Parts: sequence; C-alpha cells; structure tokens
Amino acid sequence: MGHAIAERLRASVAALHLAHAATDAGTVTISVGAATTNPHTTDTPADLLARADSALYRAKQNGRNQVCAADVDTA
Repeated sequence: MGHAIAERLRASVAALHLAHAATDAGTVTISVGAATTNPHTTDTPADLLARADSALYRAKQNGRNQVCAADVDTA
C-alpha cells in the first residue's frame, strides 16, 4: 500500500510539468524511497529511516523519477 501511495505522489508531481531548467528532463520530478516495518520486529525508527534512505538513493542511481521500496529484512 505504501508503494502505491508513493507512486501516486511521484506521478502527480510529474504530471504538473513544472519547469526546471537544471534537469535533463526540463521538469520537476521526484524520487521516493519507501520502507515498511512489521510490529513484531525489533526495528527502531532509525532502522526504518536508514532503509528508506537507502531505497531513495537506489531510486536516484537507477535514473530518478521513480519509487524504490526497501525490503523489510534489508538493513
């Protein structure tokens, strides 16, 4: 569900076609890193944030303007 919400947000920003001369595409886009946790894990908020941050950098490395999700088991 979180990935679907992030994808809708990404698509909504892209659909605005806001000019941004400093980008290859010429318009504003976003990359999103998403992470979830299970209430039965020992994850801390910092663990969750670290996984989301890692997924964000993966989205940027893969070409930007996309959503990447972190696996629950990924540190």
